[in-house]
Parts: sequence; structure tokens; C-alpha cells
Amino acid sequence: MGTTILGRITGAIDCPRGPDAQMSVSVPEDWIVSGATLQIALPRNLTCATCHGGGCDRCERSGAVSLRERRAEPETVEVTLPRDAARASLAAAASAAVRSVVVRIPERGGMPEATPELPRGHLLVSIRPGPEPSRGVSRLKTPSVPAPPIKPEILEGVEPPPELLPSARPVPPPTSLSQSIAYVALSLVVAAIVAWLLRR
Repeated sequence: MGTTILGRITGAIDCPRGPDAQMSVSVPEDWIVSGATLQIALPRNLTCATCHGGGCDRCERSGAVSLRERRAEPETVEVTLPRDAARASLAAAASAAVRSVVVRIPERGGMPEATPELPRGHLLVSIRPGPEPSRGVSRLKTPSVPAPPIKPEILEGVEPPPELLPSARPVPPPTSLSQSIAYVALSLVVAAIVAWLLRR
């Protein structure tokens, strides 16, 4: 399996806001290709996108950030995946490879605890193909009316943190002629040893 990632994690140089949060969901691959509108139920607490759960100043060393108050109503977010961007990401590599899309949704992340007047942080959602949609994720026939869907920012170039990547990672093939020659030579040596052992 391979993974093409569209995503750039926002840094401290952006405008002041609450802590960024991250989550990962899976949906059927045709939802990504067709540019589906997704409705995602957000848990109250998510992993901090700055430290990826390790603990930092942004999340007060907890590794998690809160998206709402304890007694607040459950929250959902609606995302319409851009069809052209999704197709481009899928066509970027071998057809058998698994693809992921990372979207950054402004002001749907953590609440600013110390300075309440600041906006909420960003929410980074990794959307990857899977046999079934994750719990709390559904497909809408059309974007909601009158409330418009959030237009996610799909950013290219940099991989998201390892927590947002599928667990299976491909073994990279040789990337140079010398590596290819070394690989073939090693294979021939192993084959010769096996043949010699079988003749004994």
C-alpha cells in the first residue's frame, strides 16, 4: 500500500488562536473520488496537532485538546471534498495504492483556554479509504441548506504526523542503479547458497 498525502500542518507563525486538533477517519474510496459531502461527528476531546499527543505547552502537557465545554451539545462538521483535487491525488501513483486526503478546517479545533476572545484552533482531518465509514461519519446526498458546508483547505506537499498515516507502510524499491545492482547481486548469492545446500 502507498499513501499520497495532501496536507500541511499549520505552525505558530499563523494568527493567534486556540490549539489545533487532529483526527483520522476512513470512508469508502468512491466517496473520496466523487467529492462527497461528509458529515463528521466530533468527539469532545481530540489529539493535539502540535505535539501529536506527546504533551506540549499548547495542550498544557495533556496531549489532548477540548473542542467544547463539558456540557455543551455534540458538534458535527460538514466537509465537501473537492472532486478534482481528490482525483488528482488518486492519480498521482499506482492504481492499487491507498490514498489519504488531509483537510484543514479553520476554527473547528481546540478552544482557547487562557484567552477566550481568540478564535478556536484549526481541525486537521485525515480522510483515508476504508471498507466502511468510521463511526460518526456519514455521507450527505447534498450539502445542507441553508447552512453551507465548510470548504476545507486541501494543502499539498508535506506529510501529516505519523498518527494520521495508515499503519501499513510500503517497502521502498531501490532508487538508484547501484542499489538495483546490489539487490540483484544479493539475490543471486542467496539463490546460489540455497542451491548448494540442496545438492548436499
